[in-house]
Amino acid sequence: MAGVASVAAAVVAAAGVAADDPQVTAGRSGGAGTLPAPEEHVRRTVLDNGLRVVTDAQPAARSASVSVWVGVGGRDEPDELAGASHVLEHLLFKGTAARDARSIALDLDAVGGDMNAFTANEHTAFYARVPAGAAGLATELLLDVVAEPALRPEELEAEREVILEELAAAEDDPDDVAVTHLFEGLFPGHPLGREVLGTRESIISLGREDVAAFLERWYCPANLVVAAAGHVDHDELVREVSARLGGRAPGAAPLRSAPGDEVVVELADHRPVETTHLALGWRTPPAAHPGRFALAVANHLLGGGPSSRLFQEVREQRGLTYGISSSVSAHVDAGALTVHVATAPRKVDEVQAVVDAVIEDLAGNGITGEELARAKGSLRGGLLLGLEDTASRMTRLGIGETMRGGVTPVDEHLARLDAVTVEDVHAALRDVLGRPRVRSVVTPDGRD
Repeated sequence: MAGVASVAAAVVAAAGVAADDPQVTAGRSGGAGTLPAPEEHVRRTVLDNGLRVVTDAQPAARSASVSVWVGVGGRDEPDELAGASHVLEHLLFKGTAARDARSIALDLDAVGGDMNAFTANEHTAFYARVPAGAAGLATELLLDVVAEPALRPEELEAEREVILEELAAAEDDPDDVAVTHLFEGLFPGHPLGREVLGTRESIISLGREDVAAFLERWYCPANLVVAAAGHVDHDELVREVSARLGGRAPGAAPLRSAPGDEVVVELADHRPVETTHLALGWRTPPAAHPGRFALAVANHLLGGGPSSRLFQEVREQRGLTYGISSSVSAHVDAGALTVHVATAPRKVDEVQAVVDAVIEDLAGNGITGEELARAKGSLRGGLLLGLEDTASRMTRLGIGETMRGGVTPVDEHLARLDAVTVEDVHAALRDVLGRPRVRSVVTPDGRD
């Protein structure tokens, strides 16, 4: 089961759509803000207790993807419970009083399906993909583990060891270390700067009562979205969800505090590694900011693909690294643009100089019309190709409902992308790249 925030980002990217929407306010209580008109094949039902069911039915599809999204993640945990969401992600798949992990695996294997989950800063998702005709089984299994998990003490102890192994593996990976330190510098003292897995100390100290109390408080209808796509029946899904969860009290969404403006601009970690890992980051506006589409274009041209300026200059033209990339992460009240590259220690100064030059040129001079057209074409194509997969469609629904309280129709999304101008992108670049830069480096032998 996937646990780190980077996996969440990968799942969202696989959907071919953005994880935010600039024209819907960032509330999450079942439709805050002005919701766009839904597409004809997307249906949405809100139960009396606030739980939302949203589907994208594709009757000709040969598969069904079903998911339960919980609008709670790593940032909603106090320091002493850091990692609780991820622990729950693991424990829920260990089964219920009536169904253990083995029986879940046997039921899914019998139809050729699979089930998994991930934990992010602001949500946790549980999902299953099955052949057409088995959507009822996927729904039954997911609702069973979310509604009635056993949380057996012996299983907590076993998963505690697994998670400690995850933490150890992340600590041994210089890529992970550089990025973890980068976010600590971007959001110092704030949960957004904390590893979603938690810390070794917090995981060791978590007891069964702590995990059960966290589940009871936050896994409530106000924070739950059931999303499905492909060969699914909306009305049948609503009946099943209502029967299992419709009688529960609504509960409440977590109250979140935005991070302050301060950052730590330089972080260095010396380790017995062969390459230097460099991560750079700038704070960005929150997910609902009107400049979101312009920033997506800017990121694509900076380091979002093989035609980007960083990849062409650092990799293709100079051969300074095997790969270099940039990405954007967005939350309800903050975000980050980040760049990551690994190179030989003797090349790190040159790499830094080239990256600085590319960024200075983009911030000062902006982009060309040809670059804008290329980036729009790539982002448009990624969205449309992602819609060929039922899991991507399901993820689009889950992200939209959980993060924004609504799903933007594809045509409206594309229209907003098409409306981005060269000057919009330049304004986004000036804004973000004009902010303090955070630099995280993991280097061998004390060289930074």
